[in-house]
Amino acid sequence: MSGVRSLAALTTTASTSRVLNLHLVSSEFADDPARVNSPFFFDAMLNRAIIIKHRLRSDETYLLNDGTAVATKIMFPLDREDLKAGGRSILVNQTGWKGTLMEVLGATEYEIQKDLEILEMLNELPSLDPFLVREQLRRHQHFPADCYFAISPADSNRMQSFTSSEMSPLIQMAFGQKNGSIDPELVKKLADALLSTNADSRLEPLRATLGLEGERFAQGIFSWKGFIYYKWQFSETFHKLSRIATEMDQVKIKGRVDKNVREEIDDLKKSIRTNIRDSAKRCQSVLQLYDDAFRDLVERGNTAAFRKFLLDAPALFIELGHSMGIISHISSFWAFRFNKDKEKTVEVLEFLDILREFESGLAPKRATMVTW
Repeated sequence: MSGVRSLAALTTTASTSRVLNLHLVSSEFADDPARVNSPFFFDAMLNRAIIIKHRLRSDETYLLNDGTAVATKIMFPLDREDLKAGGRSILVNQTGWKGTLMEVLGATEYEIQKDLEILEMLNELPSLDPFLVREQLRRHQHFPADCYFAISPADSNRMQSFTSSEMSPLIQMAFGQKNGSIDPELVKKLADALLSTNADSRLEPLRATLGLEGERFAQGIFSWKGFIYYKWQFSETFHKLSRIATEMDQVKIKGRVDKNVREEIDDLKKSIRTNIRDSAKRCQSVLQLYDDAFRDLVERGNTAAFRKFLLDAPALFIELGHSMGIISHISSFWAFRFNKDKEKTVEVLEFLDILREFESGLAPKRATMVTW
């Protein structure tokens, strides 16, 4: 999709796994004292930017020399009131990116040092899922206002319940309750503790059960939270993907559709359906590794295996994050573009644009590269 159209569309979307829309937050929460007192970025202009996890096109790969397929893009709208005017973009770790950013912001490196560190934190993440972004920043003692994280109360509540259910077997193990009579309130409190900022004293029984200390425990808990989050997100998103596979045939195309265009549309839809299934299987296979390790822990008491799994998780975390990132992006964009349009009408060129982007994002990549 064109940069202008994509940028304009962001005015009405909240942050997703692919987009952190600070421009929208600055508009909707302009008078919120919490936003003013606890900004995401300290530079005012940067705090109105749009941060995107951007899959590099073939003509962009030369911009980064580290072999990554996904870049963190900073976009500055040319006109804050009209995003159709487009914007200027900078890729984190692009050659000379810090100098370009200082030029755009009119600031010295010393003045924006904290913001540069925050950008590096975001660049370390496989996606911009609000929950994971918030936890990443809090682990580094940065606490932006809640308005910067597009997690609805309903989603937070659903995740809390999901986490309680996920943790319950381990809590029973930690407290020696084999008959399933563990106090639900205790489970809830420990789930709250797991989802809180720090691996605090409330998690001491789990720390003792897992045999982890200090930073290793903090890293293990962060990895565990990530897997629980993605498992929850996958359970929320999977049925939406199945619906998209069906709804692609319900779209009413406006404009001239000749034989070649029809064949391309049919081929793209077929490829997308296949790759949706494959992406879902990849996510399930990684999540199954977590499920197997967790089951081995609670059923056989194999703490060493689960401990090793948590500490070795970053590689899996990256793979799962990027797979879930594209799935989440597709489902959220499709909902944004078509859910309010009961007729599901679209111009032929726009539909081709959408299908091509979906197909490109879902296409399998070499195992040595992360995918978007």
